[in-house]
Amino acid sequence: MNINKKILVSDYDQTFYLNNSDIEINKKAVSKFRKEGNIFVIATGRSYLDFHNKVEMYNFEYDYVIINHGATILDKNGNVLANFPINNGIINDLKEDLQLNKSIKFFCCSKLESRVGFDHSDLTKIHVKYNLEEEVTLINKVINDKYANYINSYNVNENSLEIISNQTNKSVAINLLLNRLNILKENVYTIGDGYSDIEMIKDFNGYAMVNSVQELKKLAIKECKSVSSLIDEII
Repeated sequence: MNINKKILVSDYDQTFYLNNSDIEINKKAVSKFRKEGNIFVIATGRSYLDFHNKVEMYNFEYDYVIINHGATILDKNGNVLANFPINNGIINDLKEDLQLNKSIKFFCCSKLESRVGFDHSDLTKIHVKYNLEEEVTLINKVINDKYANYINSYNVNENSLEIISNQTNKSVAINLLLNRLNILKENVYTIGDGYSDIEMIKDFNGYAMVNSVQELKKLAIKECKSVSSLIDEII
């Protein structure tokens, strides 16, 4: 058991990345954190391609990444460690209940593919954007109520919802990493801002960005202005 090694798990958008100057400060803090033998993990709602576009753009270090809100776990070399597809048997009914005729855009993701259709097998995430906040709130509730035995649906930014298997979330993915790395749960620190971060903030040493949703702030140990400030605190 690695009793001294720490893991920091950070959401990406509006957490690790706020703006171009903030991410540069965070990058330096993460480099220091990792040089001391600790592990840095990104846990994002972004798909594989979307995430790696950001890695190439900002050239930041990480050890593991959890993509699509927990659906897939990869190491820094791109090896898939775990994957949780949505049950194929509900896709057609789910597609109908999403009322896609009211949407602005929609797309699906698979394990490593970032833009596929509903006819693709083993989808890991479904993204739908609507015109109005009222629409996404209502449809998100209907989907969660009707398909609770199969999926988790999150209300994300810009009037959008994103759906993954209910067999996973960011917290489940972190636990899988802990078992693999043999690290104590109390040495795990998490930070995020949105609804899909709630489970990991609740289950581990959780911190909230100051711009977080209220539901997450209520569960957090404290609020932070940046990932770098949390790193300074925990090391």
